[in-house]
Amino acid sequence: MAATQREFSVEPAIADVWDFVSDMGNWASQMPGYVSHETISVDDSAWTLNVDLGPFSRTIVVDVHVSEWRKPHEVIFEVKGRYEPFSGGGRYKAESAGSGTRIALDFHAEPGGSMAKIISPLVGPVLESIASEFSKNLAQALGGACATQTDVPKRQDGFFKRLWMRVQAWLRAGR
Repeated sequence: MAATQREFSVEPAIADVWDFVSDMGNWASQMPGYVSHETISVDDSAWTLNVDLGPFSRTIVVDVHVSEWRKPHEVIFEVKGRYEPFSGGGRYKAESAGSGTRIALDFHAEPGGSMAKIISPLVGPVLESIASEFSKNLAQALGGACATQTDVPKRQDGFFKRLWMRVQAWLRAGR
């Protein structure tokens, strides 16, 4: 399983941040590759995203379920690919910081299905990219600074090229 964390501060007070965060549509529209979203209930929504996986790009639908709303400090959520075999989730935590708000976001994801071993090396770098862009977008939407990353392994040069070559070799061997 891949996991990462982002932290940033915004100027609005925690109550104002909660007003934004408590609407999952506001979260969805900050996702990189956002296409659309559907609110199913207060706790459930479906997000349609165009995801770039290095050599692969495709539109996916992600079912998002909020398992806990702890106003105004915390949201715990789960995600699952509707048609793709992956799952994950994360946590939003906020605390007052002077007149503003300090936000910490945790994300994790894990591939499933028959291609899990092939796709696993992509998950970490893709999650890093999505977490960085989402955090940056959310910070900007809330009037804050760019997100900073913590506890993140460095990405290796040529990773996607090497991975693509391995996928191609695997596909040729399976014919």
